[in-house]
Amino acid sequence: MVTHTDSESMLVERRPHFENDTRRNALLLQVAALESEIAQKRTLLLKRETERLLLYSEINTLSPIDQLPAEIKTEIFYNALGSLVDSQWQGMYPFFLGKICRNWRDFVWSTPILWTTLHLCLSKKKYEVQTDLLHEWLSRTSKHPISFCLDTEESLYEWDAHPLTEVLTTFVSVSSQWKSVEFFVPDIKACFDAICTAEKSLPLLTTAVIRLTSTYGQLNLSTAPQLSVLHLCNPCLSKVLVPWHQLREFFANGCTVDEIRIFFRNAPQIVHCTFTDIEPAILDHLLDLDLFRPPVLEHLEYLKLWFGTVDDSASLILGSAKLPSLREVTFNGPFASSAPVTILPQIMQSFRSSQLLEDFTFSYEIPSDVVLIRALELIPSIKTLHLSFTHRNQHIDHKLLLEALLQRLKCPYDILLPNLRKFTYRGPTSLNEHMHLFRDVLVYRFRQCASPPKEVYSKEQTVSQIQSVIVRTPSQFVISPDIQEELDNLRRDGLQLSVTSHSVY
Repeated sequence: MVTHTDSESMLVERRPHFENDTRRNALLLQVAALESEIAQKRTLLLKRETERLLLYSEINTLSPIDQLPAEIKTEIFYNALGSLVDSQWQGMYPFFLGKICRNWRDFVWSTPILWTTLHLCLSKKKYEVQTDLLHEWLSRTSKHPISFCLDTEESLYEWDAHPLTEVLTTFVSVSSQWKSVEFFVPDIKACFDAICTAEKSLPLLTTAVIRLTSTYGQLNLSTAPQLSVLHLCNPCLSKVLVPWHQLREFFANGCTVDEIRIFFRNAPQIVHCTFTDIEPAILDHLLDLDLFRPPVLEHLEYLKLWFGTVDDSASLILGSAKLPSLREVTFNGPFASSAPVTILPQIMQSFRSSQLLEDFTFSYEIPSDVVLIRALELIPSIKTLHLSFTHRNQHIDHKLLLEALLQRLKCPYDILLPNLRKFTYRGPTSLNEHMHLFRDVLVYRFRQCASPPKEVYSKEQTVSQIQSVIVRTPSQFVISPDIQEELDNLRRDGLQLSVTSHSVY
């Protein structure tokens, strides 16, 4: 039985609980009120923040660049972006400009010309992401001409089991917009098939750089009516179909002598031409009677021929071609170790009628001064001569700049290279044995050739004044004080003269 005293005791025990509940409820109501007030404040702050951003946007529109006409602003943004230089991207992408502010982002995102140049270096790990990004990027170009370089992060052979079909198909879908393209991707059949689907839709293509690693099929660019620049790595020219007659610039490596002869016959408009790693093999099945009629390359100005090996067939590479516009030539090859000593002068015969030829470079190796003199006699018009025999195959027995050559450079009645103004030599030499003659050549070509002959009926040729002489050799120079004094005087009088002895390899 609960007594009166027990009831009072229970009420006393419960009262603190009631009071705690009441207090808690009151506090919760206050918290709820504060949260409601905070929510209202946040809404107001967000509204004010939006208003602030709008005001900043309006302020930004008053900046000088945003006051410019859209076409001028586009030009500024376009020139601020990066570009492809030697197949590498240099500078910023459009995304960077889009991060500056909303106005710039809206402008960049809605200006197609800012997305018309792309360098995509594919990675196996990022392939799917890069494919999605490529779709988005190309969608922003509208119908503008595009230039791109497609490369791979891994070696080409690592992609043999991973065809780039999706990426290539994406590029092919906009092939009507191609202006300048560079493909450094494995040419496995799936890739080649994707590229070849562009055959009928290349109306804007002017420049193509393509690396081939095998010969799965033809490379057909014959439907590119504006193609003028073509660079091919490891091609089989018989499987390359292009409008040769309209090319102005061409580069290829690994071609044979006969392939090059056929090229010269088919490319009468060529201006710049480079062949490297030239093979001597003659492919009889490519020969026809037309090959024996000398080509006329009346527009060719710049020619580079780098021979892998040299034999008698090298003399056929130009034959008796007419090269009236030729201005600059580079020859590189093992003319001392694997070639007949007469081969270089035979090749040089093609330049006898090139009256505009001014710049000539010999590199790799030449057997002797005698061969060099015979070659130089055929190009009297040159003003700049570079001799670079720094390859280790240029043996010590093949030292150049000997007495015979130096004598011919100062002989007034049978002078070699009468128009020479700049001369550079890199390689082994025996100048120590002929330093006095070297000095005499410099004095004659710099001081005495500064003005025409005084005698009206002199038989001496008009000889140009030398302006620059650079000799760099691993041989140690021993220069006597009197010769050193004269060389110093020539420098003080304006001759750009550098004679140094250190490694050139």
